[in-house]
Amino acid sequence: MLGAINHIAICVANLKKSDEFWKPLMDFLGYERTLNSEAISVWESKSTGSATNFWQAKEDHEYKYYAPGLHHIAFNAEQKSEVDDFFNLLQKVGAQVLDTPAKYDHYEPDYYAVYFKDINGFKIELAYTPSAVVNGPKK
Repeated sequence: MLGAINHIAICVANLKKSDEFWKPLMDFLGYERTLNSEAISVWESKSTGSATNFWQAKEDHEYKYYAPGLHHIAFNAEQKSEVDDFFNLLQKVGAQVLDTPAKYDHYEPDYYAVYFKDINGFKIELAYTPSAVVNGPKK
């Protein structure tokens, strides 16, 4: 599909620790690890065809989501209950939850999401957006 995201590459401070943190979350989201080395870990989604790649960073610096660059990454949920289930998993793995599951009607009616930080400080969201579920990807 023209314009669809093929993959996202994220540099992390410690690939081994990031993999341990992300494995249960990526499993929940339906991703399968297809490559794992000292330099990179690749997770592919069978439902979307996209991939999330974690790379071992070559230098360390603090991530700031209001500085120029990436603000946050949002994954889709197909049902509102998946956001709640994901929140429970975040608590189980000890993730730093920024915002517990809540409605964000100012984004769109019935928008429902949870926000958290991964172990590198990246802001991540799981969002249920009814328009995406009903209408599917825009063509």
